[in-house]
Amino acid sequence: MPYPKSNSMKKILLIIFAAILIATPILSFGQQETSTNENTEKNISYSFINEYGFFGGGTFGFTGIFINGIRFNKTQDLIGIGVGYEADFRSEQSIPIFVNYRHYFPAMGKKKQLQPLVNVGLGMRISFWEEWLYDPWGGWYYGNPRQRVTPGLYATVASGFKVKAFSFTSGFFMKSWNDEYFGGVEVKVGFTF
Repeated sequence: MPYPKSNSMKKILLIIFAAILIATPILSFGQQETSTNENTEKNISYSFINEYGFFGGGTFGFTGIFINGIRFNKTQDLIGIGVGYEADFRSEQSIPIFVNYRHYFPAMGKKKQLQPLVNVGLGMRISFWEEWLYDPWGGWYYGNPRQRVTPGLYATVASGFKVKAFSFTSGFFMKSWNDEYFGGVEVKVGFTF
């Protein structure tokens, strides 16, 4: 018999997640990508990335990440700080906080719009869930739940492409939850501003 879940924590997290989604377009309004014309190109520009997708392996879940970064236009490298939200079957809910590095390769195609990329993220993952007391003789959960919070590893290596503001990445991850390490595959789509 599955154990009961508290709705109060989920409601708070849903409100926080909704606030982030609502604030993202407002904070990124009016920002444009720097043109790649050699004469007018700036050395450094601000970049905001948001991506959403699914991951599977040691568990199956949904992920959403937001990266504030600095793009070095001459080398096409981006380094930034990322934060996200994950919901999965193993740890229920997690917040990854990580350093992100991306490299954009020269544009391809007839109109030079397809830009391949490589993405690496490394940091920590804060997982939280409710733990219920279990009666092994009766086979059921009882009592008041205890809130559990554990830090863990968050690492991802992915490749993909960017077309104008749209991005697509897929790759591998390694995460931990409650002293357990697991890996798998993730696929994300998003926008870069």
